[in-house]
Amino acid sequence: MASLAINAVIAVGSVLAWLSILLGSGDDRQLAQRGIGSLKYYTVLSNLFSAGVSAAYALCFLIPDVAPSRTILVLKLAATATVMITFATTAVLLVPMYGWKALYQGGNFWLHLVLPLLAALDICLFVPVAVLPPWATLGSVCFTAAYAAWYMHQVLRYGAERDGKVYDFYGFLRWGRDSILLVAAIMLLATWAFAALLYVVSSYR
Repeated sequence: MASLAINAVIAVGSVLAWLSILLGSGDDRQLAQRGIGSLKYYTVLSNLFSAGVSAAYALCFLIPDVAPSRTILVLKLAATATVMITFATTAVLLVPMYGWKALYQGGNFWLHLVLPLLAALDICLFVPVAVLPPWATLGSVCFTAAYAAWYMHQVLRYGAERDGKVYDFYGFLRWGRDSILLVAAIMLLATWAFAALLYVVSSYR
């Protein structure tokens, strides 16, 4: 029942946190664009991905004699690794650039901190991902790879900004164009590393 409660909180909380961003007001240059434009952020997309997976996982508790399939478990591990990238990137890279206030207030407090940690807690304590083969952790990089491909296309084609529109809204070009591929590679490796770590921790329950 604890896992059901956690997944319900993740599913509902992610949507509510995004709605608070969707309906608010903010500055694109401060990683706080509001409205439908907020869907360009990895934070928002990763948490909505986690919300969808958590909702599907929670349904398995509510439907009699239905256990989570291996596909659901792979997605659960992938979604958790993905939101942990949001957590880690925010804490390690973005907070030094933009400050705590810009990244841990309102809906972002939940999307950047609370919900990713809840998802990790659920994997570590309750979700039986250890039944999966080790290579299943590789599936966790798919979401990050798709986002990285889109982001790199944007910034390499248009640069940091064009015609008043900011394309490099994470500011990675400040380290040079050649850094984009390196950042993408690090993000993919980190996503897999989180998935592998969660898988190993889960297996020791």
